[in-house]
Amino acid sequence: MKSIPRILPIVGVAIGGVLLVNALAGAQSLPELVSGARAFAEEAVGQAPAEKSETAVAPTGEGADAAATTSIPKPVQACAPTAAELAREAGLSPAELQVLQSLGERRGQLDAREQSMETQLALMAAAEAKLDAKVKALNGLKSDIEGLMGQADAAENAEVARMVKVFEGMKPKDSAARMTVLDDSVRLPIAAAMKERALSAMLAAMPPNEAKKLTESLASRFDTARTLGQALEKTEAQAAAAAPAAAPATKAGA
Repeated sequence: MKSIPRILPIVGVAIGGVLLVNALAGAQSLPELVSGARAFAEEAVGQAPAEKSETAVAPTGEGADAAATTSIPKPVQACAPTAAELAREAGLSPAELQVLQSLGERRGQLDAREQSMETQLALMAAAEAKLDAKVKALNGLKSDIEGLMGQADAAENAEVARMVKVFEGMKPKDSAARMTVLDDSVRLPIAAAMKERALSAMLAAMPPNEAKKLTESLASRFDTARTLGQALEKTEAQAAAAAPAAAPATKAGA
């Protein structure tokens, strides 16, 4: 019985040695097992259809990596066709294709220019409508001003006629004294509208210097209007003389 405990360590050492030898043998045969699995996977992928390879269960380990790498197709690099290839496919020469491309670019430019012109025309139409509205408003304002001026002229004429009657009803000595102190802008319309008999009596009663001044003012009160009329006639004559000379120049330029 005492010899059994001594035998147990020896048995344990023997069992451990056997296990170690088996492990070393398995490690030496592991590369052969892996390469065999890889060859089997490649053969299976090459022989099986594409549909079955998609639904098959993926193997584990290095065999799974090899199978996944083999089953994924590489992407095909696509490049843009050249102008010559496009022309050949369309049945045209490269020159004809270039002409068509130039025409397409020109068509795009013309479309853009047409759109720009349409926008400008719309803006011009809006500006013209606004200008017409302003002209219409100014014409209305002009009519109102002319109406007010007509009313003012009528009232002024009525007032001058009333003052003429007042001065004609005075004695020549009294009307002369009051006419002397008035400004020309006031007394000239009144004196011009007075009857000849009443005006002559008033001038006779005025001092000689004042009578001379009033007479000269009455005689020259239309000089300003006459000067403006002559200047207007001269301007119109010059414009009429320049118009025939400009017409042949325009024809020659055309």
